[in-house]
Amino acid sequence: MSQLTRSFTNRKVKIKLLGIYLAVTVIPILLIGFYLNYSMRDVVLNNTINEVDANVDKLEMRLNTILDRAISISDQLYISNDLKKVLEQEYESNLEIYNAYAAYPIFDNYLRYYNEIENIRFYMTKEMITNSQFVYADQETRNQEWYQGAVERQGRISWEYIPDKWTKTSYLTLTRSVYGNNRELLGVLAIAISPDNLTSISKSELFDVFVSLDSEKIVHSKDPNYLGEYPFFIKKADIQDQKSIIYDTDFKQENYKIYLRSFKPSKTLENQIQITALIPVEDVIKDSKKVLYNGFLIVMICLLVSITLIGLFIKSFDKRIYQLRSAMNNIAKGNFDIEERKLGGDEIGQAYEDLVVTADSIKELINEVYIHKINEEQWKRRQKESEFKMLASQINPHFLYNTLEMIRMKALINKDQEVARSVMLLSQMMRSSLEVSEQPILLDSEINLIKTYLEIQKMRFGDKVNFSVKVKCDIQDYYIFPLLLQPIVENAIIHGIDREMENSIIEVEVFKTSKYLMIAVKDNGVGITPASLSLLNEALNTSEDTSQKSSGIGMNNVNKRIKLYYGDDYGVEIKSEYGIGTVVTLFLPLEKGPDSDAEITNH
Repeated sequence: MSQLTRSFTNRKVKIKLLGIYLAVTVIPILLIGFYLNYSMRDVVLNNTINEVDANVDKLEMRLNTILDRAISISDQLYISNDLKKVLEQEYESNLEIYNAYAAYPIFDNYLRYYNEIENIRFYMTKEMITNSQFVYADQETRNQEWYQGAVERQGRISWEYIPDKWTKTSYLTLTRSVYGNNRELLGVLAIAISPDNLTSISKSELFDVFVSLDSEKIVHSKDPNYLGEYPFFIKKADIQDQKSIIYDTDFKQENYKIYLRSFKPSKTLENQIQITALIPVEDVIKDSKKVLYNGFLIVMICLLVSITLIGLFIKSFDKRIYQLRSAMNNIAKGNFDIEERKLGGDEIGQAYEDLVVTADSIKELINEVYIHKINEEQWKRRQKESEFKMLASQINPHFLYNTLEMIRMKALINKDQEVARSVMLLSQMMRSSLEVSEQPILLDSEINLIKTYLEIQKMRFGDKVNFSVKVKCDIQDYYIFPLLLQPIVENAIIHGIDREMENSIIEVEVFKTSKYLMIAVKDNGVGITPASLSLLNEALNTSEDTSQKSSGIGMNNVNKRIKLYYGDDYGVEIKSEYGIGTVVTLFLPLEKGPDSDAEITNH
């Protein structure tokens, strides 16, 4: 990799520019073009298949409605006593038979009311006069496979694709054997589905749709030449345990997507109906291919134009770079007499102009270097003085610590424990305050500082004021910036405690919600008037500082520090009821660790 980098680095700029242009423009555009070609093809095919799936859903529902109509009619005729009476009655003459047929108009009524039905035939075992509806089942008919199958199924419904003797046309036909009251076979009922009705439910389909029976015969097709033929495009092995499948096949010397849906008609055990849609792949994607080809042509033209422009630019760029480099070589050799010329208004032209100015000013810069060295020595001397003052300023705090320790020891010698305790707590407070920095500290340390501060105040107020600190969550390893909490507690003591009350309470509570670590400082003091509270909250939301400065850092300052370090989602909130008390709440982030806080501070 390093060798490749060095090889690229050593090339001339014009070679680099041309290579980068090819790498980041030409090649990606070509790759994207090929990718879009194939992905758009898949998208178009998938959308078409989804549309076909929805259409086949509707087609299946309509086909089931037609088949259910025939099944319902067969159920009614199967249990019809009137039909059995016509078939079982003994007649003395053909006239009586004609009259019996005429007195039984049910077949005609069904054909009149339901256009889904093409015809209804009843093939009788009893030899009687035949008309278009009651047909004697002669030996030829009884030898037919569909007739024998209907008899063997003993009244169960079956679907067949069989020719009709009267119309010489094959129909999708429901067959069912019918028995008399004494369980004697009366004949076979055949209800033919209207082909026109099947055509009407599929005529709106954009693609060729076939309906086949038991994967053996095509019973409906837009092209009548396929009727009764074997559906060669159906893969029987693939539809055994699946309702719908999609696969590829070649049909009419073209590539097709085959969408196959298989279902069982109601009350049918042995038959399956297949709905097959043939989707011509090339026809589906031809429009998208045309768009892609046109787009590809436009892209290629744009690439050729852009390559030409890039070539002209590189030629001009190389010439101006050569002139700039020649001028720089002259300066490197000590020759500051550079010819002024216009190389354009871009960066190269500006660089050449700057180079001319540099050559004219170089002597002045040499003088300025000496002046700069003198100023640098002065700055170093002042820095040393500042460091000396800082060391000196540390003497006073140490002197105060030593003095307070001496006072505490004197108090212990005099057995004055209260004074000794007060001095020790004061020393701890001073050390914590003087050593404070802008680096994050442990929240536990800040809580201990507050406890120390409250203990000092307890010595001041005695039983008149009670203090409590409640930590209701795990604060281990949680860091905050120093002096965020002490000014709030100090304000609560200064402004919240009623000097005339005997049971004033200051409570510090630390807890978590789902979004914040919250520190609440509560008091039951005099509270804040609504007008003053409104001014305080307004000040918190602006740059105006109206808070007290007894601790050196006001409440508004605390709020601004929180928002600065942690963001505008965090800060200070004040709630108060005049005469009841005040609650000041700090909203802090839940993150632990000093690193995250440091990152926020740097940000």
